[in-house]
Amino acid sequence: LLIAAGLTEALSVGVMIRRSGYLQSTFGGGNPPDLWFGIQDEKLYNYLDVIGDGGRETYRKMNSWDFFPYMPSYMIFYGALLLIQCRSAQASDLSWLFFIAMMCDIIETGTFNYAANQFPEHISSTIVRAASIANEIKWVSFGFGAIGLVGLFVHNSLKAKKAHQR
Repeated sequence: LLIAAGLTEALSVGVMIRRSGYLQSTFGGGNPPDLWFGIQDEKLYNYLDVIGDGGRETYRKMNSWDFFPYMPSYMIFYGALLLIQCRSAQASDLSWLFFIAMMCDIIETGTFNYAANQFPEHISSTIVRAASIANEIKWVSFGFGAIGLVGLFVHNSLKAKKAHQR
């Protein structure tokens, strides 16, 4: 399962990078809102205006891939790797960080997709603010999860090396 999740994650990342690059090079606007840290109403609507009808359609298609398989694959792959490292270190389970990141990613991506569908009408600023908070929690959870994964991997590697030297 871990190998399948890893392969799916690698494929998904490649597709997302390609689709994001196509969106940027064809329609302008810079990075899509999913890659921002925090979102303001005005910046979101400016982005949706700049990319135009074709860009919004491309963005919605990119979001479809984001929902599946990208989100589940990163949650399963990185969460499983972190769980393995936590168990090896006999540390508290931190793999839930990637689940939290995925749940927030769903809220964020769903909201941005909805905003793209409703454009030029504006959705509630409260909904955009909730998506902004979810976006920030996503990045913080993913960051702490990645730091935990690397830190525990180094810790476990050093511990194994010391045990081998005895």
